[in-house]
Parts: sequence; structure tokens; C-alpha cells
Amino acid sequence: MSPLATLSPADIHRVRTSFDLMWPRSTEMADQFYARLFEIAPDSRALFRSDMTRMKDKFIQTLAVLVGSLDNLTGLYAVAGKLAVDHVRYGVRPDHYAPVGEALLWSLGRQLAGFWNDDVEQSWRKVYAVISARMIGAAYPDHRPA
Repeated sequence: MSPLATLSPADIHRVRTSFDLMWPRSTEMADQFYARLFEIAPDSRALFRSDMTRMKDKFIQTLAVLVGSLDNLTGLYAVAGKLAVDHVRYGVRPDHYAPVGEALLWSLGRQLAGFWNDDVEQSWRKVYAVISARMIGAAYPDHRPA
């Protein structure tokens, strides 16, 4: 069974709706995301050698593309696969994905405080699990989760 099959139409709707609500504050969300990531995974800071303002913009743009592709398995996997290969060149390892997911959920929860609830959080968790599994699989085909 495809991991995308674990995403229900309701999950996709919740993620897209919450992303749209967050969008006007996306710069603040990206700031919080990276601050949290560097707090919980200080070693990840060394992976970011370029202009952080540009990186934050690219992060939000890429997240928008991924969210927009949730109902298109081929498109979602193509974007995630290319993203994974790019990230390997930056030095990203499979163990980096967990703190990124934690920082993403934390920063979304902060920006969506009035909308963020268990259902929205679980939908985002599912989405991140699908995308990160695809990225790890594309970048590290021999990787076996611990």
C-alpha cells in the first residue's frame, strides 16, 4: 500500500487549510522553524552556509509546493525525490529528518494557535511522515530505520 494512501481527503484538507491560514505569517513561521531546529539540533546549524533569509524563503516556497502536491502522488514524490538528492549534497543525513519534523510541527503550532488542534497536528504528522520517508528512501535507498 502506498504511504500516500494513509493521507485521507480530510488530512489533505486540514493541512492545506492550515497552511493557507499560516501563509500571511510565513516569514515569522520560518524564523521560528529555524530557531527551534537550531535549538534542538545545534549540529544542524553547520549545514546552513548560505544566506538564511534566502533559505527561509526557499523553505516556505518548497513547503507550499509540497502542500499543493498532496493529492498528486507522482508530483509529490518527484518534488520530494529531487529535494532529497539536493539535501544530500548539503550534508543532510537520515537522522536530521526527525528534528526537522519536530521543528516544523512546533513552529506551525505556534503560528496556528487558534486553529491548531489534535486533528490538524496528526494530519501534519502524517504528511511529514510520507514526505520524509520518500526523501530518505530517495536519498539513501539502502537506509533501514533504527
